[in-house]
Amino acid sequence: MKKYIFLLLLFAVLEISLALYLTFWREHFWNAIGNKEKLDFLTQLGIFTLVALGCCFVSGISGYLLNLATIKWREILDSRIRNKKIGDIENLAQRWQEDCTKYPELILGLSFGTCKALIYVLVFSTSLIMSFNWMFLLILIAYASIGSLLAKKVAYPLIKLNYSQQKAEATYRQDLSIYNFQECICLMLGIAKRTKKLTYFQQFYMQVGVIVPLVIIAPTYFSTTMTLGHLMRFNSLSSTILENMSYGINSWGSINMLISCRRRLKEIGVI
Repeated sequence: MKKYIFLLLLFAVLEISLALYLTFWREHFWNAIGNKEKLDFLTQLGIFTLVALGCCFVSGISGYLLNLATIKWREILDSRIRNKKIGDIENLAQRWQEDCTKYPELILGLSFGTCKALIYVLVFSTSLIMSFNWMFLLILIAYASIGSLLAKKVAYPLIKLNYSQQKAEATYRQDLSIYNFQECICLMLGIAKRTKKLTYFQQFYMQVGVIVPLVIIAPTYFSTTMTLGHLMRFNSLSSTILENMSYGINSWGSINMLISCRRRLKEIGVI
């Protein structure tokens, strides 16, 4: 496991380095367009092709390593259950098979995603402060913080609903009674309604987030000699910072599933 985690972090740093380089590339690319420099424009296209291929390679290897780590952790959990004396636990087989598959996938995916998001924010925030005004960063932090608090309030009830649904579905598999089926349907409707509200908020937050960087830099752009390329570099830096500071908002569905899954595994003493 340690080997996989080390390699994942290594490839995460490589991915972030390529992404940071692309912010500088965008400045040169848009300046070439603004100045109508055909040769420079073609040169930048060639550079982008090479960097994009590198990003594809890094992303593919990272995904593969994450899958290997998930498989390894599932083997560990399966071994713990086999070697543990477990009493009369409701729907043990279902928890064994389903939760031991989901838990490693969810916790590794979220942990790796969170670590990568933190590194992105740290690196890109430093670049933003060095190249622009630190006040811009404070505005981005305020927007992401307010959004995260509101998303938590909207999504929190899903934790209990997801847990209850898993128990109800497992019970229904045992006897297939109409009563248990109706309970499953009621819980599914509750999850659907709450998920609809969360989706509304997430979409609104993301759509507004697209124009926030341009809105906060617009006064500077129109009142100074800032070039189009510099503007687009700021937009790239700010958008990436917002995207990664909003990782929790976009991952609430997985977070809720992880909490429910962890609770069920704790009940049988596996974790």
